[in-house]
Amino acid sequence: MFLNKREILLVAPFTILPGEKGFNRFTYIAEKLSSKGHKVTLLTSNFKHSDKNFRDKAVIEKISRSLKYTIVMIEELGYKKNIGIDRIQSHRHFSKQLALYLKNRKQKPDVIYCAYPMMDAAFIAGRYAKQYQIPFVMDIQDVWPEAIKNAIPLPEVMADILLYPLTIYANKIYSLADYVVGVSKSYVQRVNNVHENAKSYLPIFIGTDLGIFDSYKEKYVKKDPNEFWITYIGTISYSYDLETVIRAVSILKNKGISNIVFKVFGSGPLQPKFERLVNQLDAPVDFMGHFKYEEMIPYLVNSDIAANAISKGAQQSITNKIGDFLSAGLPVVNSSLNKEFMDMVTIESIGYNYNPGDSVKLAALIEHLYNNKGLRAAFGGNARRLAEEKFDRRYSYKDIYSIIEQATV
Repeated sequence: MFLNKREILLVAPFTILPGEKGFNRFTYIAEKLSSKGHKVTLLTSNFKHSDKNFRDKAVIEKISRSLKYTIVMIEELGYKKNIGIDRIQSHRHFSKQLALYLKNRKQKPDVIYCAYPMMDAAFIAGRYAKQYQIPFVMDIQDVWPEAIKNAIPLPEVMADILLYPLTIYANKIYSLADYVVGVSKSYVQRVNNVHENAKSYLPIFIGTDLGIFDSYKEKYVKKDPNEFWITYIGTISYSYDLETVIRAVSILKNKGISNIVFKVFGSGPLQPKFERLVNQLDAPVDFMGHFKYEEMIPYLVNSDIAANAISKGAQQSITNKIGDFLSAGLPVVNSSLNKEFMDMVTIESIGYNYNPGDSVKLAALIEHLYNNKGLRAAFGGNARRLAEEKFDRRYSYKDIYSIIEQATV
């Protein structure tokens, strides 16, 4: 059995730090590993990607004093839009600063656990690990460049051609991994398809800590007892098909079902577009904004249906929000065409799949659930059971800790 304490470097440019809105995989891992006695350093950006603002160094330093692990912020230039030259330049600057940090670091870590993306950062961290024969664990959070294809206003074939050099680069980065972890089977398989020599391939859902989740779910929120809430949480961006849900609730309102409300928690570049559509249709939609995780939970628990609204062609698989939807015990209406999650919806009997863009079908599914309280309860019970069995970080992440603690080159 592995007994020695290790020096662990976590590289996670997009992480959410303590005190910020959200509940992130990497700070959770950092906390648990440091509690086990390991010396953990979390490398992240000084730029908070979720709201496009720079972090206050003094605030982060104050927070850090109460933590068992060390936070190091790497300088980034920042950007305003998710797609654009500014973002590319910002990520390149971060990666150059990361390379300098690693070069000047006196103590070599025993293991590096690195998020993918960002691409350049993962490449630099992996190359450094190979140079010094440090075990390199790569955690696939998203598949770039495939994930950005949806935001390119070109036919799919042309987008694939345009992104082909980045696909080759991604394959090169994947080949650096000694161990592969991923947030879904499909993401892990993407790496395995081009890199068969890693020592292990481990799909671990992002999930949630049910102990933390449940501690906040009884908090009071004001809800009209006559309202029926369909809830979405996450980014309001190109990969998320909120338009179909907006049109579906508008259809139902025009049929005389006026108490169904679509609650949208989050923010993003397409919010003004969707707000215009809501005004045009006079649709019953509330844009709630970006909440802290513990503030969002009671709203989710008091919802009636969860909307996993994913656009056609989007590459998302088992995202952050899935664990929260399941933990809240909600039936799910799902437009993701990812086979892994579509099968989960069907096999585990947690809701319904529909095609992105089909607002008529979605309206019918919502109406069916609206009229069948017992069916909602059955789907919701199955969802909560699935959360307890496969999405509870308190148990599912033990395999991640084991890999990190036992990793060798």
